[in-house]
Amino acid sequence: MPPTRRKRLEQPREVVLQAVLDAIAESGLDAMTMAALGSRLGISGGHILYYFGSKDRLLVETLRWSEDLLGARRAALLARDVPAAERLASYIDLYLPTGRADPRWTIWVAVHGRSLGDPEVLAAGTEIEQVWAAELRGLVAAGAAAGEWGEPDAAAADAFVARLHAMLDGFALQIVMGTPGVEREQRVGLAVGFARRELGL
Repeated sequence: MPPTRRKRLEQPREVVLQAVLDAIAESGLDAMTMAALGSRLGISGGHILYYFGSKDRLLVETLRWSEDLLGARRAALLARDVPAAERLASYIDLYLPTGRADPRWTIWVAVHGRSLGDPEVLAAGTEIEQVWAAELRGLVAAGAAAGEWGEPDAAAADAFVARLHAMLDGFALQIVMGTPGVEREQRVGLAVGFARRELGL
């Protein structure tokens, strides 16, 4: 959170964060400078920097905000009255980037790189990842309770979550970077097939 000593933004915080996503989607992360963002919003780039503290903090705040929005969609998908296997496929589809240069995943890549030298950035990324992992564990438990697959012990459930997320993260990088020959729908299918096999379906 920005320190209380910082003055109020001249635009609502959500407007600034949406502008970050829009700017990255249109021109990429490198072109998303404070000056360019300020011009887009009609305010001083220095004022944005003063409020958020640094570009890294702005990226983290944008990632948190976009993940909150995505979390609401994820909750709705997981709450549907359909088989857990179908909800698992929806989870995987939602997890992966929408396509090349997906702005949320572009920020994720940047946050991972910056986390090497910034414990606060690392902590923020880890916190967001843990929310996804907890909901996946809940989905695994729900499927077991419904008799769709066997009930794994805690260690096996954690291992499943780790393996699936490792696969999804690798596929996500391929998709967001536009790796030649990589098709999003094919990667979704591979991940869904892997998850089903792991669960004994």
